Formats: sequence, C-alpha cells, structure tokens
Amino acid sequence: MNQDILLYTLPQWLIFAGFIAYVYGRVEQKKIFRLVGTVLFFLLGFFALYSMLSGRFSSFSLLTPEEIIHEEMGEEVMEELPFTAQILPAYIAFLFSGLLSVPTFFLEWKNRKGRNILFIFTGLIGLLGFFIIVGALRNL
Repeated sequence: MNQDILLYTLPQWLIFAGFIAYVYGRVEQKKIFRLVGTVLFFLLGFFALYSMLSGRFSSFSLLTPEEIIHEEMGEEVMEELPFTAQILPAYIAFLFSGLLSVPTFFLEWKNRKGRNILFIFTGLIGLLGFFIIVGALRNL
C-alpha cells in the first residue's frame, strides 16, 4: 500500500496547486501564475499517463498466469475491487484534464477568448478525478 500513497496524494497536490496558481493569477492579473496553473494540470495528465503505462494499474498482480490458463478466476468472487482498480477512472479523468490543459495554455498565452471557460472545464475534469479518489479512500 505504500506505493499507492503516491497514486492518490500527488494528483491532489497538483490539482489544488493548479487551481490556486490560476486563481491567484486571475485575481492579481499576473499571467505567469495563470500559465503555471495550466502547466500543473498538464503535469497531472503526464503523471496519469506515466502511471498507466508503467503498469501500476495492471491486473497481472491479481491473477497468476496459471490461474488464467486453468480458468480458476471464476472460483473466487471478489466482493470489492482493489484500490488501484477503483482509482483507474480518476486517472483517465486526469489524462483528459492534462490533454485539455494544452489548448488552455496556448489560449492563455495568446490572451484569446474562451481561455477561462476552457480552464474551468480542465479544472472540473481534474476535480472529478479527485472525488473519485476520495470515494475510493472512503471504501478502504
């Protein structure tokens, strides 16, 4: 479970640091903080992609190849999903949030119309992932 701590703490820090930086930049009219806020959401998406590709959400640790070959997986019914399986939808949301932060960054950089709405969507998708993780932590 110690490796799983990073799976739910780092995204929380990135989400709220991104929100705080963006809101501070909006209130104080400092463009660099708004850009940093969008970059933090991009880093969140990059971390989600890295975590998914590195095998942290792999089901290989749950079943051995022998169990799969002999079709023993139907004998044991799991009442509850493992923690990493419960937070996988959050990481998919983080990935979408990170992808959406790229056009948000460029709109913010060029001071184009619609940058605030796009950041709101980026942040809401990140918050969706946050609340998925909170729900999974309550089930532990």
